[in-house]
Amino acid sequence: MREPLIPQLDAEEFLHWENRQQDRFELHHGFIVAFAGGTIDHDTIATNVRVLLRKMYPSPCRSFGSDVKVRISESIVFYPDAGVVCEELTGGETVVTAPTAICEILSESTRTYDLIDKRAAYHGLPTLGAYIIVHTRTRRIEVDVRSPDGSWQTSTIDDGPLPLGAQRVTVDEIYEFTAVPAAT
Repeated sequence: MREPLIPQLDAEEFLHWENRQQDRFELHHGFIVAFAGGTIDHDTIATNVRVLLRKMYPSPCRSFGSDVKVRISESIVFYPDAGVVCEELTGGETVVTAPTAICEILSESTRTYDLIDKRAAYHGLPTLGAYIIVHTRTRRIEVDVRSPDGSWQTSTIDDGPLPLGAQRVTVDEIYEFTAVPAAT
């Protein structure tokens, strides 16, 4: 039997390998994928989202950013742009497995990956209640919320409040200090 040219890794092998790298990578179905950088607007949105996630999901929940990995399965590990975890943590973790909410901010290079592949993978997490997708071409946010029966309901919001969390958060708050144009 021939060995593949690019070996597949499981999550433990990947995490061990990735901790020794200067750059960041994700694991998608056992294959290593380079992690892309972002723009100033992307980073500003990520900062706004993290602050607003703390408002939407108060203590004991904690928001986290793109330095924390989410382990989806034995063959998938992602770095979301932001997220929330409500399980008790020590603070030294670099990987979470039970996020309550995840946010991805679209960029030109990751747009399709975030909208299709990551969305499907995140929906498989039993603890996830919300997947938030923030567009960067125009002010548009997609919010996938898990219903009590386990199905997912998607809302697209161009203006006004988001349909989740303990506190009201608006589209304008997420895009504050950015040059992203309003949806037409």
